[in-house]
Order: sequence, then C-alpha cells, then structure tokens
Amino acid sequence: MYYNKAELEKIRKKGEEIANELEEREKGSKYKSKADLQINCLHCKNDHFIKSNILLNTRGLTFFDLEWLNQSAITLVCDRCGFIHWFSEEVEKL
Repeated sequence: MYYNKAELEKIRKKGEEIANELEEREKGSKYKSKADLQINCLHCKNDHFIKSNILLNTRGLTFFDLEWLNQSAITLVCDRCGFIHWFSEEVEKL
C-alpha cells in the first residue's frame, strides 16, 4: 500500500497526538472541580493527577451479570504518592 504526502502527514500528526497523550498520562495533569477549585492531593499537596473512570459495582446487578448498568465515578490518582481521589461529577483539566 502506498501513501501520498498528505496521508503520511495525517498519520504522523495522529502518531504525535497519541505520543503526547501517553506522555501526559505518565506525568499527570492539573484538574479543577465543578466548583472551579483546583484539586490538590489531600495527602502530599501535589497538583498533578492521572484521571480514570471506575465502575461502581452493586451486588444485585453483578448477580444478574449486568455490571455495565452500574454508575461510574471519576478517580484522580496522585502521580507523586498514589493517593486516589474519587469524584461523582466530571472534573476539568486545566
């Protein structure tokens, strides 16, 4: 398969975006809460976190094999000490 210059440039840019995203995920980012407050670690006062979504399982839905119907929460893991902060509403990257 052959690519023209425009397609190769698109592929290169996409690769750079992915690399930047992975690098950012490793070093963490700053976030603010819905109330426009910057989030700092409760344990070490760091301000860089790695964001993820966690499924909040319940016994009833797990029993019926319907875990995907459960609600989820947002977690921010401190990239210095590893303390996990839980949020029920979306947090915004600064």
